[in-house]
Amino acid sequence: MKENLDKVKFAASKALTRLMMKALDESRLQIEAQTMRFADAKPPPIAEESRGIAERFMNSLHDYFEELTTLLVNDTEIEPESYDNLSLVDHDYLEAMIAMEGMVKQLRDKEIKGMRSFLTRLETMYPNIRIDETNNPLDPEQVGDCFNEAVKPLGFKAHYLLTIYREFNKTVFGKYDDVIAEANDLLVDLGVLPDLDITARERELRKQKRDEARAQLAEEQQLKAAEEQAELKARMTRKPKAKPESPDQSQSEMFTMMQSLVHGLAKQSNNAGLAATAGTEISGELAAEQEELRKQQQKLMGMLTDIQSNMLTKAAGSGTPGFISANNVAQSINDSLKAEQSSGDLGAISAQSGDVINLVTMLYEAIWKDEALPVVMKELIGRTQITIMKVALSDTAFFDNQNHPARALLNELALAGIAWTQTVNLDSDPVYQTVKQIVERLLSESAPGNEFLQQLLNDLRVSRSKIVGTDLNLERRVRESEDISQSMDDVNEYVRQKINERVLKGYLDPSIRKLLDTHIHRFLVKLVTREGPEGKSWKPVMSTIDALLWTVQAEKHVGDRERFERINPRLLDNLGKVLEIGGASKTKITKIMRQLKQVQEFTFHQAEHGATAEQSQNGDSLTNRVILATRNKKDVPALPRNDPDLRRVDKLAIGTWMEFRGNSGERVRCALAAKIDSIEKLFFADSEGKKVMELTRMRLAHELKAGAVKVVSEGSLVNRAMESVISNLKQTSTQKPRRRASA
Repeated sequence: MKENLDKVKFAASKALTRLMMKALDESRLQIEAQTMRFADAKPPPIAEESRGIAERFMNSLHDYFEELTTLLVNDTEIEPESYDNLSLVDHDYLEAMIAMEGMVKQLRDKEIKGMRSFLTRLETMYPNIRIDETNNPLDPEQVGDCFNEAVKPLGFKAHYLLTIYREFNKTVFGKYDDVIAEANDLLVDLGVLPDLDITARERELRKQKRDEARAQLAEEQQLKAAEEQAELKARMTRKPKAKPESPDQSQSEMFTMMQSLVHGLAKQSNNAGLAATAGTEISGELAAEQEELRKQQQKLMGMLTDIQSNMLTKAAGSGTPGFISANNVAQSINDSLKAEQSSGDLGAISAQSGDVINLVTMLYEAIWKDEALPVVMKELIGRTQITIMKVALSDTAFFDNQNHPARALLNELALAGIAWTQTVNLDSDPVYQTVKQIVERLLSESAPGNEFLQQLLNDLRVSRSKIVGTDLNLERRVRESEDISQSMDDVNEYVRQKINERVLKGYLDPSIRKLLDTHIHRFLVKLVTREGPEGKSWKPVMSTIDALLWTVQAEKHVGDRERFERINPRLLDNLGKVLEIGGASKTKITKIMRQLKQVQEFTFHQAEHGATAEQSQNGDSLTNRVILATRNKKDVPALPRNDPDLRRVDKLAIGTWMEFRGNSGERVRCALAAKIDSIEKLFFADSEGKKVMELTRMRLAHELKAGAVKVVSEGSLVNRAMESVISNLKQTSTQKPRRRASA
């Protein structure tokens, strides 16, 4: 397998480096044309440095491939990052980094054709490694990082960098589908899941079709019209059974791949995974008439509605109204299909309908096994299985479109209840009541369309946002405003809302609260008016506010004094700029700075004299209620730069939920609310937005390594379930060849 991976590594890195060099050359021509307009302007030495850039770029790509199977150990301790990310000045490299983040997001949003097949093939080669966007060597973020690191040492100015990055986006990311297609073709040639996707099958069919057409022309010399008609007929009869009806193949890649794996399972003697359709009649051909398909769909929908009604009634009568297992649903569907077909009321169902029924059943089986989902939420989501099955039967885009309203609703339901590890007092939880109402509304709709599903999703999001004091409608109005200067009331409220999100519902000195509500508020209003909501300067400014709030919090930890002394000069400098832009006079700025320093020193004075420690022990801090492997360690040893747990910590996104074990063994969950890179700290909050814990990145990495904490919301619920289904199908498909080999 290592040999196969090396072939992909060299081919992909060569292709990407070639495109990258082309982007550099194009940007060089543009920059030289720009500088010719100015007498003293000197263009950057792109041509002279291109070889070095290419070498660094390719070496970094190779490293990402190597890290799939080997840990690159570096004994050098991590050096604390500078506090430049707090600067309000648009530094050259910061602008380039932000530009790259936007380009990566844009490429991911458009669904890279063939990427799912590539990941599936990699996981087949290395079944013990979970491969996703964090360690996929050809993920756009990894490739973007390679380019960032290759260009960074040259110190180009921002306006030159942005020209270079635009060409990189156009030339490299613009041809990304071709790079992934080449990687997939190479793996197919190496025998790695050659029949996985429809592209490989169609390639053989097209070759076969051309050969037959030539033979027919040579032998019969028929008229052109007759030849075209015969060719059309041959093409129709040779059409792959599993090919979806969508004209846009790139939009049906996931469904097609899953169909292919299901068909492989169906060919095996032990196909227990297809319990919903086992022993039923499934058509192997496409229906000749759309009217016949429509009638069959109506009968299936009616049958599923009856099954759902009967199961809910039976569950209510048994005293467990929430519990409906995926296996019970599969058995009920199987019994009903056999009964309908035996009576003649329902003929052979189409292959696609059978695939959808089996895949949704497998999906819900995976959801029930998902450890991140509390039992009470599993029971609520489990009741929606037949409704979601009807949605998928009507629209197979459910499997491919990550933003499909039905998928988004399931993901939002899972997030709403992710902290419900304890069922005590759930009836008084307003979000729990909303979730129950959403599920009931979903079940009562006989034919849920996308608009209905989107409305349920919006209602759930609004309900959740109210708990943490967020107005989603306000944010939508600000983002969609054509002239933001005409919506100043909304802008002021939006800024107030964003400031409150940073405070994390903890105690705050009144002088700091006043500073946030006046001068910083006015500065942020000007920023939003100039750049729009969350423009290019938003992230560094929010980091400044996070750092400010950290310096004045009462709770202190080992090493905080040193961190404070390192970052505070830069923090005060940045705050001075904020206050000046916010309209404060020099006298006012001096007074505010003096008051801020007093609050900062007072919090450290309290901590050094034990006041904070005593409050923490007597209080309800989550740190004191959970088991930590590093609790009794004053400091923890530094981990290598490429340590997998440390890298995982660095990639944690805001909003990621973590699970700790309480002192009594109970599960305790909290979400990552903020990260301050300059002091290497992460802050966690409960479901109501209240800060409950802070840990250094190194300490959290050690906790992950010791198994004292685990990430429970890595990826969305439906994505995790689909990955589980695909993994199980792949494992089953590889069992048969192994049995033959041993026979």
